[in-house]
Amino acid sequence: MINLLPPEAKKQIRFGRRNGILVRYLIIAAAVVVTLTVEFVGAQLYLNQQIKTAQDEAASKNLALSKYKGLEKDVQAVNSRVTSVEKIQSTQAKFSLLLSDLAEATPKGVAITSISLTGDDKKPVRVTATAADYATALSFRDSIAKSPRISAADIESIQQTDKLKSVTVAFAFNPGKAR
Repeated sequence: MINLLPPEAKKQIRFGRRNGILVRYLIIAAAVVVTLTVEFVGAQLYLNQQIKTAQDEAASKNLALSKYKGLEKDVQAVNSRVTSVEKIQSTQAKFSLLLSDLAEATPKGVAITSISLTGDDKKPVRVTATAADYATALSFRDSIAKSPRISAADIESIQQTDKLKSVTVAFAFNPGKAR
């Protein structure tokens, strides 16, 4: 097609086309700017909501933690008491161990009549028992000496009472075994 229009008209057509393209690019740019603005505002609103939710959760957790502070102090007090009791028990002699050992070590025909406890596992314990005969009295001392908690056992005396033998055995604990 041959354009026979005057140069001024040609110039206006060229500028008109350029203006049309420019308007089209401006509309596209405006649409992109509006879309990006909506996305940024939406993202900002979403993030603000997430921040508020996180702050609310943190506040509720802090409230729960503050309730547990008193409980923590109580638990620490109980723990220190338990530790004190354990320390005291570890330094005290446990004569229940002695009684169970004596129950295991007492042979048939022997009856324990008295136990002298000192409250200290470093001092000897004296046990008086009655036995039917001399051999049974000796076996009582031997069976006490076999206990893993006992370091030594000695007969202090054997006496005849009525038809029975009265035997007194003194023994000492191995270091730390009565605790």
